[in-house]
Amino acid sequence: MITERQKEILNKIISLYASERIPIASKALQDSIDASSATIRNDMKALEDLGLIQKEHTSSGRIPSVAGYRYFIENDFELDKISESDLFQVTKAFDGEFVRLSDLLKTAADTLSKLTGLPSFVLNVPQREQELRRFELVMLDNHSVLAIFTLNTGEVRTNQFVLPKSLSESDLSTVKQIVNDRLLGKKILDIHYSLRTEIPQILSHYFMVINDVVKLFEVAFDGIFEETIVSAGKENLPGRYAILNKESLIAQEIRQITDNNELRTVEFNDQRLFKDLTLISQKFLIPYRGFGTMAVVGTIELDYQKLISIIDLTAKVLTMKLTDYYRYLDGNHYEIH
Repeated sequence: MITERQKEILNKIISLYASERIPIASKALQDSIDASSATIRNDMKALEDLGLIQKEHTSSGRIPSVAGYRYFIENDFELDKISESDLFQVTKAFDGEFVRLSDLLKTAADTLSKLTGLPSFVLNVPQREQELRRFELVMLDNHSVLAIFTLNTGEVRTNQFVLPKSLSESDLSTVKQIVNDRLLGKKILDIHYSLRTEIPQILSHYFMVINDVVKLFEVAFDGIFEETIVSAGKENLPGRYAILNKESLIAQEIRQITDNNELRTVEFNDQRLFKDLTLISQKFLIPYRGFGTMAVVGTIELDYQKLISIIDLTAKVLTMKLTDYYRYLDGNHYEIH
């Protein structure tokens, strides 16, 4: 445990370091801490012994450690007052009508990156929790077929493939009917299971030889089980973080980190994908569908109070726009893609 004064000193060091980016000496704290210089130095030594602050080699001052940031987030963090400029920029970004879910998510990613100066990522409701609402198979020519999947969040997935020579356009109609009868309304996770268990058995009632039909299901549904992620500002981190270009891995990592009941997560110095980086994530409500997730990634030395406050504001405004979006779509009983 640390004393109230030590907590005050730690918070002040974190605040000053966030704005000045230089090690903080005891003299810089005297105006705001009601204690002598010697007492402040003793408290700073105690905080250093606890691993909450650390000394820079080139200065007598101290900077927050990862443990210090974590203590601050877990014990003393409060949302910062949003500046009028940030509030204006967020509300302006979402002003107007949105007819596609993807545009709303992209606006959120762009806004976060612009206001924080960091790479930002936005994910829809977890793929496994989404439901299949519509399914279409469209012949593009004599050989090519387009599979169109509409999910309950309004997201549309398409997949183009070549029709096996052993199958006809009439067979495609049978496949479509089977999907509509057996898979519509099911969650994606359940569909994944059904394609390996129930569907092959059902196909045997309609086709003499099912090998090509089973393969057709595999290629038609290819990719629908993968997470999609919207990103912005990946160029805002040094080139050595080339991992930021591997968006499928980023989506998996964010899902793993945020697969809990917490609305907000701050992951410091993760030893997996985001080693030496901090991931700040926050969930936002997608009305009647579930929760999406937005996140920013940066180095350890961040102004957490400001960043989290901006993310919180963006999440709230996005949820308001999503509420209007789904009220319109649900009220009209169809979805605009």
